[in-house]
Amino acid sequence: MNMYVKGRVLITGGTSGLGLELVKLFLRRGFDVVATGRRKAEISECESRFTFYRVDFSDLAATAKVFGHIFEAYNFDYMVYNAGILSPPDYRVTKDGFEYTFQINFLSHFLVNGLVIRHHPPDRPLRIVSVTSLAYRYAEPDFKHFGEAADYSAWKAYSNSKYYLVLMCRNFSRELAGTRMRFYSYDPGVFGSELYRTQKGIFRRIYQTGVKVLRKPAVPAGILTELLADPDLINGALYDVKKRIRKFTEPETDLTERFWQAVQVETAKFLQSQ
Repeated sequence: MNMYVKGRVLITGGTSGLGLELVKLFLRRGFDVVATGRRKAEISECESRFTFYRVDFSDLAATAKVFGHIFEAYNFDYMVYNAGILSPPDYRVTKDGFEYTFQINFLSHFLVNGLVIRHHPPDRPLRIVSVTSLAYRYAEPDFKHFGEAADYSAWKAYSNSKYYLVLMCRNFSRELAGTRMRFYSYDPGVFGSELYRTQKGIFRRIYQTGVKVLRKPAVPAGILTELLADPDLINGALYDVKKRIRKFTEPETDLTERFWQAVQVETAKFLQSQ
C-alpha cells in the first residue's frame, strides 16, 4: 500500500485535535476523506474530497445506522479510530446503559469494526489503526462492560478504555489473519487537545493552560500517516510516537474470551439491523 497513491480514509473524531490534523494531512496528499464527529469540522481546503457525517457514539443504534450508510456508500483503504473523551469526573451512563467512557472510547469502535468487517470487500487491503494513549500502561482492567458507580474512577475508566482498544486490535489481527485487513494501535504521546471539555473545576483550568505549551497535534498526526505508509508494519502491534513497537500485558485467555463474547453479544443487535 502506498500512502502517496490516492485512496480513501475514514477518521472517527475527525473534527478537532489529532483527528482534524489527520483529515487535513490526508486531504493534502490527495485522499478522499470521510470524517465523523458530533460537530462539523471547518475544512477550507479540498472540500470536494471531504465528507462529514454527524454521529454521537453515546447512542449505539444511531452509530450503527450512520456507519451502515457509510459502508454501503464507500470502501476504504485506511481507517483511524480516533474519537474519544477524557472520562467525566462523575459516573455517567449512556442511554444504552454503559459507563460513558467505555462506550465512547471503546464499545462504539468495536461496533464500527463489526460493521466494516461485514461490508468490506475481502480482496481489498485495509489498514485499521486505533489511537490509544499512554494511559493504557496504567490500566487496571476489570472487564466489567457495564461498570458500577461504586467502583468508578475517572482515571481508571479512561485508562481501561484505551487498553481495551489495544486488545481489540490484537484480537482482530488474529481472528482475521487470513484476510487482507490489518489492525494496529498507536500511542501519540502527550499533546495539546480539547479533551478537557468533559472536565470541570481545577483540572479543566490546568489542562486549558497546558494546551498552550504542549506540542501541537499536527506532530503525532504526521507520524501516524508515516506509519500507515510503512509496508512493514506488524499486524496487531502497538506503535508509539517514535515508531517503536511497545509491549503490553495480555490477560489470561479465559478472561479475555469472556469479555469479547460479552461485547459481541451487546453489539450484535445493532449489527443485525444493518
